[in-house]
Amino acid sequence: MVNLAGESIGKGRWTAARKQKLIQSRVETTERLYEYLIAHKLHPHSIISGSAVGYYGIDSQQQWQHVCAEDSPSQDIFMSQLCQKWEYSALKFSQFNTKIIRLGVVFAKQGGILPQMLLPIKLSLAAKIASGQQPVAWVHIHDVLRAIEFLMRTPTQKRLFNVVAPELTSQAQFAQHAAQLFNKRPYFNAPAWPFHMLMGEQAQLILNGQFVTPKNLHDAGFLFHFQSLQHALSNLKHSKRPA
Repeated sequence: MVNLAGESIGKGRWTAARKQKLIQSRVETTERLYEYLIAHKLHPHSIISGSAVGYYGIDSQQQWQHVCAEDSPSQDIFMSQLCQKWEYSALKFSQFNTKIIRLGVVFAKQGGILPQMLLPIKLSLAAKIASGQQPVAWVHIHDVLRAIEFLMRTPTQKRLFNVVAPELTSQAQFAQHAAQLFNKRPYFNAPAWPFHMLMGEQAQLILNGQFVTPKNLHDAGFLFHFQSLQHALSNLKHSKRPA
């Protein structure tokens, strides 16, 4: 069983009501799912439950020197708290074989955030955002599906898995690769202040974050097919079927 249900974190400003909806859509859905399994005496061989690398929060110093593994701590900010509550709602049902996947930014040909990230570059507008050094912890959707299948089939005592490509990528590197791929030369770099003004706390999704490594997946023997950003973006550009 795979449970990734939850309101999109990137749509809509993080008002108090919006935050509550983001939490409820994850926590209540997860708890009702487990309650259904218990009530009907169902016991899946394996359950994969969603979370995100937002669990690790941000670097308040904006130095981004640290690389987070699954044992790295959470933070007292909303994006981290959201992941903490989501994970707790799944792991408290200890009688089930639940594995948590902390997803990075999932790159796909259609849907997700990648089309929005590529649009200003395709239009030759903005490239680098703020310093450009902030992390982009990404993963190709093909590797997400492969990782889920792998975790369903592979016995392991570990319950937490970062599902992110092993290559550490900054926002400036993403913009550079994308501009080269689409043969574009964006005219300017975007400052941070418009994002703070328009998005408030939610701007952390764009302007900050943490580098993350898939240590537990690697230790379990999983190999990513799309290990480099250049390979992933090229595949998504030239693929004829949606990925």
